[in-house]
Amino acid sequence: MHLLSALLVARLTGQSSLVPLTAQHADAGVLDATVDPLGEGAPWEAIHRARPRAPLTCRECGHGLHAKLSPKGLRFFAHDRAAPTCSLVGETMAHRLLKLQLASAIRDAGWYAELEVAGEGWRADVLATSPDGTRRMAWEAQLAQITGAELRERTARMEASGVPVCWVTDHERPWIGEVPAIRIALPAEPAPSAATDAKVVDGTGVFLESWCPRRRCENDGGTPGPCPGHGWWRPVVPAVDLRVFVGGVLCGTIRAHQAIALSRSLDSARIVWTTRPHVITERTQLEAIERRCEHDELANAERERHLAAIAAKLARQQALTPPAVALVGTEARGYVGVRDATPEWAMGVPLFVHDMPRGVVSPVVSRIKGEVRERFRELTLFVATESELSAIRRACVPEQRIVLFKVEIPAAPRPPAVTYRRAGRVR
Repeated sequence: MHLLSALLVARLTGQSSLVPLTAQHADAGVLDATVDPLGEGAPWEAIHRARPRAPLTCRECGHGLHAKLSPKGLRFFAHDRAAPTCSLVGETMAHRLLKLQLASAIRDAGWYAELEVAGEGWRADVLATSPDGTRRMAWEAQLAQITGAELRERTARMEASGVPVCWVTDHERPWIGEVPAIRIALPAEPAPSAATDAKVVDGTGVFLESWCPRRRCENDGGTPGPCPGHGWWRPVVPAVDLRVFVGGVLCGTIRAHQAIALSRSLDSARIVWTTRPHVITERTQLEAIERRCEHDELANAERERHLAAIAAKLARQQALTPPAVALVGTEARGYVGVRDATPEWAMGVPLFVHDMPRGVVSPVVSRIKGEVRERFRELTLFVATESELSAIRRACVPEQRIVLFKVEIPAAPRPPAVTYRRAGRVR
């Protein structure tokens, strides 16, 4: 029976022997019970029940081991009697099954898979090595409870050795997304003949782009400017076979990516396993968001300039109105009415005597054109600065009367509640 099939049967039948799958041979080096031959010139038959006994030790604790075969055909190594406490002895059958599944998927991808490999301050459950020996990657079967901080530290140690890692669990864990990780699921009754039935059900992601019609944003009340996009990440559906996932990661088509939380997206930024097209699609929407932010910043700056210009105009008009009213009242010899600034008067303050327009206080230069220019022809325009005088003179007819008053202009206009509304009778 194939070793993985035997493990599956053992899992179904409740067999829970806690056994190492690798051993150190004094002459042949590391032996791996999941492959045949086990190592350099060491077939299973030369190790199992061999006389004299094969010189095997545990790679973790150094205690003696011997080769065994379970009733279901499972090959493994067992510690000799009086063995010290060893971390490999504490592994569960589910842990060993997952390590074997990972090793099988790695080998199917054309890479070398070694179990229980120690490194500089770390030990990989399964270490994958590329055929040319230039790349390595650790695959960790993490079924026990552990904190995200611990996994981040262990991930950093491996990456410092040039070994990226993927953490694999079969339970919902809060650290999925904090480190490169996936969650797998096994069917309740896996087929004994199947090499692997595991499916990747969490940790992967695809980016779904979404744009408003005509790339104009209609989700925020029709605010002008380019639509920033409203894409989001979601898990891959249907679930991916573990074998396909491992092969994709090793060949580089699937990669760990720091996804950004967008509209209807992940709760927060997290690491997802995805493909290059989805990274590009996310980047496109992020660039659109940056352009929208730049657009909004420019729009806000323009709006601030516009509001500042309006405030300055109101301050000039309020400062100019009293002397302008006094002059118009003296010349027209009547009551002077001060009305609201409207486009009809180029947003200047119109002065009336007996319902007849007589003058306009500080109109907006850009609005003096066409009918407005002709309406101003017979009126007196009042300005507060030389620059305003020059600009309005250029906009008006050549014979336009313009009066410059040197007035003290406040930094800000008075509140609307006390805005100057009407001059008294001028004698």
